[in-house]
Amino acid sequence: MNPYQFKSQENLSLRQRVFADIRDAIVRGHLKPGDKLRELDISKQMNVSRGPLREALRDLEALGLVVSAPYRETAVADVRKEEVVGLLIPVRLQLELFVLKQTRGKWDEAFFAALEEIVAEMKRAAADNDLFALIEADIRFHEQVLSLDDSTHTQQIWLGIVNRLRLHFIKNTGAFGDLGRVPAEHAALLSALRDESDERIEALWTRHIRDEDCLLCFDEKTD
Repeated sequence: MNPYQFKSQENLSLRQRVFADIRDAIVRGHLKPGDKLRELDISKQMNVSRGPLREALRDLEALGLVVSAPYRETAVADVRKEEVVGLLIPVRLQLELFVLKQTRGKWDEAFFAALEEIVAEMKRAAADNDLFALIEADIRFHEQVLSLDDSTHTQQIWLGIVNRLRLHFIKNTGAFGDLGRVPAEHAALLSALRDESDERIEALWTRHIRDEDCLLCFDEKTD
């Protein structure tokens, strides 16, 4: 098993705390795709019974962060190039373009200020070479855009793919040498939202998601 050590959870909201601790280990890259999650080992490290642990693992499986099968150990989920290219990118792109088109009248100064602060966080994370903070800021930037649409259906679609996107970013962004490109691209998107036509925004957004953001490290070695 991966040498990452889970923290003792004592008696604090066990299911939620166990869920949060394992999720944090995955999204921070402490646990890698394919790593086994052995219930006996984890329950001993956390000092919890296997009941809430199993419940937490089921919740994580529902989010696409772990996989399990009968008579096989639960493991950290992987994300394949085919899934990213054929499913996650098209769904994400159409979702974000839809929200941008539907919410034009909601782009006020508070919205732009929130995006500016997130871009500033990206710059700090890139300067510190903090990959986890950079990924989370990237996701928050796009969530800020999606939050303009208060439709529950929009949020449900996003929640259905965001953790798979996290796995993709964790797996591939670490091999990308120029982390400074991420805040630079998002600053360009923000500038376009302020000043460009709808057609230009759509073109920039499409290129960002299809070519710059989501495919930055895919090559034959990472298939």
